[in-house]
Amino acid sequence: MGCGMGVIKYLLFIFNFIFVLCGLAILIVGVLVHLGDKNYSNIHVEDITGDLTFPAITLIVIGSIIFLIAFFGCCGAIRESHCMIVTFACLLLTILIIQVAVAIYAFVVLKNADDINFKEEYTKNVFNKYRDSDQESKNFVNFVQKELECCGVDDYRDFANILHIGIPGSCCGKEVSTECDQSHVYKKGCAVALENLFRTACAGLGGVALGIAAIELIGIIFALCLANSIKNAERRGYSV
Repeated sequence: MGCGMGVIKYLLFIFNFIFVLCGLAILIVGVLVHLGDKNYSNIHVEDITGDLTFPAITLIVIGSIIFLIAFFGCCGAIRESHCMIVTFACLLLTILIIQVAVAIYAFVVLKNADDINFKEEYTKNVFNKYRDSDQESKNFVNFVQKELECCGVDDYRDFANILHIGIPGSCCGKEVSTECDQSHVYKKGCAVALENLFRTACAGLGGVALGIAAIELIGIIFALCLANSIKNAERRGYSV
């Protein structure tokens, strides 16, 4: 094996270490998005933001499989096994194709966000139930207002104009049981905050998938070059 292929051999080994970190990043992003979607599945959050379950679950599965593929690549590079390296490249190519599909799906969902009326959906499916006995909707509204630092649908006046109740403490970072003074409430409406969060989540899913797919493409090229070098050496009849 020439000096150039020797360099590629160790670069491939280093790449697989980076690949493990990429797999961990994919896994974390998928878990975070899935947990955020699952925690409020009972109140049909997908009616507001759309369904992120498919891309999130797919990324979780991909992130888990990547650890096994990286092990295959490391062993193949160190042992200079043509079969293991080609297998590694094929598995990596399969993952790359799936990730590109996930990225396309996420960006399509992001593009279709323009067709979602976040204000209408949030008002109808969640906010209007705040005053009723629907505790899940109430908890969700308070959670959104506290975490996203927003209040009402458009602003704090929605509690008086739509629900005819006082402004809850979640609108100013206080306990829910207390009421907020108008001078301390969050100024941003939650419909806009949820839309921004949804767009960020979709862009994040697509961006992570495409970014790591680019790294995987480099790994595939290195693996095929190394496999070709090993095959040529075997044909010449000496050990590499």
